[in-house]
Amino acid sequence: MTVLYDAFHSAASARLDKCAVRTADGAVISYAKLLALVGGIAGGLRRAGVREGHTIATSLGNSPGYVALILATARIGASYVPMIREFGQGDVETALALTRATLMVVDGSRLELRAAIPHVGLDELSAADPLPYGEPHRPSPGVFRYLWTSGSTGFPKLMSWRQDKFLAERQRWIAHTGPRDTDVFFCRHTLDVAHATDLHLFAALLAGAELVLADVESTPYELLTHLSACGATVMSALPRHYEQLVQAARAGACPDLTSLRLPFCGGTYLSPAVVRDCADILGVRIRQLFGSTEFGLAAVNLDDVVQDEGAMPLVPGVGARLVPLSPGTADIGELVLRSPWTSEGYLNDLDAHARTFRNGEYWTGDIARRDGDGRYRILGRASETLRSSHGPICTPMLDADLVANCPVAESVSLATRPGAYDENVLVVARPLDVPDADAVASIGSRLDHHGLVGDIHIVDAVPYTAVGKPDKALLRERVASGPLVRRSRREATGTMVIVPGWGMTARYFDRAVADLRTDHDVITMDLRGHGASPPAPPDWTIGEAAEEVHDLIERRDLHGITLIGWSLGAGVAYSYLHRFGADRVSRLVSIEMSPRLLSEDGWEHAAFGGLDRAGARDVGRSVVAERDSFLEGLVRNCFAVGTEPDQDLLNGLIAESKRCTATALQALWTDALAQDWRTQITGITVPTLLMHGAKSQIFPTDIGKWMADAMADATLVTFADSGHLPFVEETEKFVSELRKFSAGRPGEHG
Repeated sequence: MTVLYDAFHSAASARLDKCAVRTADGAVISYAKLLALVGGIAGGLRRAGVREGHTIATSLGNSPGYVALILATARIGASYVPMIREFGQGDVETALALTRATLMVVDGSRLELRAAIPHVGLDELSAADPLPYGEPHRPSPGVFRYLWTSGSTGFPKLMSWRQDKFLAERQRWIAHTGPRDTDVFFCRHTLDVAHATDLHLFAALLAGAELVLADVESTPYELLTHLSACGATVMSALPRHYEQLVQAARAGACPDLTSLRLPFCGGTYLSPAVVRDCADILGVRIRQLFGSTEFGLAAVNLDDVVQDEGAMPLVPGVGARLVPLSPGTADIGELVLRSPWTSEGYLNDLDAHARTFRNGEYWTGDIARRDGDGRYRILGRASETLRSSHGPICTPMLDADLVANCPVAESVSLATRPGAYDENVLVVARPLDVPDADAVASIGSRLDHHGLVGDIHIVDAVPYTAVGKPDKALLRERVASGPLVRRSRREATGTMVIVPGWGMTARYFDRAVADLRTDHDVITMDLRGHGASPPAPPDWTIGEAAEEVHDLIERRDLHGITLIGWSLGAGVAYSYLHRFGADRVSRLVSIEMSPRLLSEDGWEHAAFGGLDRAGARDVGRSVVAERDSFLEGLVRNCFAVGTEPDQDLLNGLIAESKRCTATALQALWTDALAQDWRTQITGITVPTLLMHGAKSQIFPTDIGKWMADAMADATLVTFADSGHLPFVEETEKFVSELRKFSAGRPGEHG
């Protein structure tokens, strides 16, 4: 089995006199000298006690020595872990504990990061007697590096790569993209990150090409000058980096980039505006790529990217599928990838590992659209996808739209509730030369166009991370302590707040909400442990769920709302009104619910037509022991008796229900069985709309009529062709009845 260093040695030996690495300050090292430097550092590591299977930490600036150290580490069968620039002393200590590093290699650029383990200077290592080629003879191809993902949500996640898998992935990429030994790879990134090593260092050196290490502190003007002077032919950068180069060119730089044949762009959403500007101002046609630190490269468009497109074919050997964003949709959803050559996953976040690496597949967390040719267009992160009146819109797409149509220089949109897939968004914007109020008004109008409800925060500057992405964590912190402009899109028609049922999520309402959103503010929320909501503790209660509804209403300062509860969500609504009153609620909608779930003497409206305590215990056991199969059966039984639902729709709803945790299901089930809302609902005085399916298998009795008779101001609407899901099975009628009710014209008793 060929390991990583063998592959490099083979490429280098064929071109010993050729330049291997060049730096911004003029240092040049040939392949022959690089081979010798790798041998010296390998000998130095051996002398320092590093053996196969050991891990070394690095605190280094970009240099030919850092390149050689990475190769030497692979050669002796050790692994390395960078102490990235964002790390403070506490982060370093955490990282060293996670990786059990035995030695830190430093070069004097960041001495403050030295930790309580032995450390050695890079120059000292390279002065050692070289390790002859062939010694050690082909070390086992185990883990050779640890790398960090973004730390935007806390301490970065750490993943490991094996030598053999990494080499196979790199060789596949090289074979597909076709680098030449005459190419010049221009790297503007720190070697601590995968963008630098995978797309530049290894792609260049395994192909026998030249690697140029730019000064990572260079200004965009200086980078343009360096790009032109070195005759770069290959480069990969983020959209933000290309935007900066365009700005530098507009400000007076006059680059000659005619040699740049493969200007790659990846890492995030690429807007058509960036593609057009690069073509018009820089004279380069971007080739878009998609991959990740965890997976490697998955897709690339090697043709000139058409202005308003960006779909990419998969790299050979990579498989993909989409998990629909909404039930019933097939061409847009989370991209799930497959490859035999990918990382070993996360070491310090077991929950993230279980969520991301499932049954041999890698769940990217990115939303993509698949076209008819099997190509994929990356739209943005799943957690930052919004439900607009025109369909799903990822926040980078919204930002591109706001910059194109509003007087703003920069926009960073943040989902108010990441992962909830709703219409609520926070827009952080830097205006052009206009008053803040004008920028806010223009942004608000554009949000209305998309059917989005937005809070707007004006800033003087947008912060970016070291790798060129907006620092969303920092922006959220700043917004939390700064002024916001709050806007309601449909103040005249009021706001609807929807609370879904047990074992279900708000996305069951997607089709209905998409229609209602054209003339109402609609806010959906999931119960704890359901869908996009936080986990639920084992003793979570319906009363605590009602408190969360109250917190939402108070936090958004909502008044005159229509509170809509479905199934157990209706029970949460009853509890809310009992605890907090109706000061902020003008109407109640109760969908398919009984105020008492258990059968008892004189009560014939229990769940499933006659749920007794023995049956309730069986349900509780099934929720824990057979969660997936139980939920599949529950979802099927939500449809009208005697009907056969569309299979794609059914599969989508089942997938949503499987996002609910067994802990939350058991806790809420236990508490629901103890509830008796029969007395409470008689005290509800706000106008109430009761919506029930005539063919319900969950509540098959005439509970709707009982409740209409028992409540002070209730109207019953029956759906003749529905079971437990009138908003899915008869969406048009459901939406029509809600509109009439919110306007004060409820339907007749059905």
